[in-house]
Parts: sequence; structure tokens; C-alpha cells
Amino acid sequence: MVSASAEGELRHLDCSHIKLHQDGTNPSGGQTAQAIGRTKGGINTKLAAIVDSAGRAIALGLAAGQRHDLHAVEPLLPCLRRHRAVADKGFDANSFRAQLHRQQTRICIPPKRNRRWPAAFHRGYYRRRHRVENFFCRIKRHRRISTRYEKLATTFLGFVQLAAVLDWLTHRF
Repeated sequence: MVSASAEGELRHLDCSHIKLHQDGTNPSGGQTAQAIGRTKGGINTKLAAIVDSAGRAIALGLAAGQRHDLHAVEPLLPCLRRHRAVADKGFDANSFRAQLHRQQTRICIPPKRNRRWPAAFHRGYYRRRHRVENFFCRIKRHRRISTRYEKLATTFLGFVQLAAVLDWLTHRF
């Protein structure tokens, strides 16, 4: 948890890929133990974030680059309890919706096209989903975040959390 004092009812969640520099690709313990994965774009890490209504980070996590967004966000889900989760179509899965429903989280996720019975969602809340994308843009201005140089996941996550704290201090909504 980056902060327990978040603003508003909405919690926006998403993931972003971060490329690895060649110096960070051979960690001790193997790549999978350090949240490093291989995709079509090369070797990278997936950064999962939950932000508040103002677009400031509440929870951050790392996963291997090839992991699906649902699995990358899973450890962060307790932060959504009794709030409204706003996410994109990539998070539209029956199991994910059921998990959020069990923890009393209201859901604002647009349905995928192939859904037989599409779930309703609030378009006004969904229009504000850009705040999580803006958060990623703000922290990726730091060179150390936009390209991962660290071999250890804990070290890299520490730098991401530092960037999130700096964002809390400087971001005006």
C-alpha cells in the first residue's frame, strides 16, 4: 500500500508493460522469481496499479510480462473492498467479477463484445478511467521507471513506490 488516505469512491485499475534493460535480464534466482517475463516485444515486467479518484497510486505490484492483467492485479484486490472498481474490457471475466462481488466491490467494467448477456456499467465513471493511464505517464517520465535496470523485483518496486510518492506530493488534480 502506498497510501491508505485515498480520495473518492472510485478506484481505477490497470497494468502497464516496462521494458528491461539488458543489464537487468540475468537476475539471481531466475527471471520468473524476479517478475521478469518474455513477450513478443522482448523481455519486460508488468506493473499493476490501483489509483484513487484523483489519479494517485493506492497500491502497486509487479508481475512477469507475459501474465494476464487479471493475475497481475490479483494481489492488490483488497484495496478495492467497498469501493467502485473501474477498469477496461481486459478485466471483463466472470471469475473476476465474482471475486469483486464477494468483497463488496461495485463494478464498472464494460462488457466484451462476445458476451452473451452483457453486464451494465456506468459510462460516466468509465470516462474517468484515463486517470490510471495518466498516472502511468507521469511516473514513466522517470527514466528509471520507464526502463527497468534493476535485477531484483523488490529494488525496482521500491523505485516505483518512490515515484508514486513523488507523484502524490506534486500532482494537482
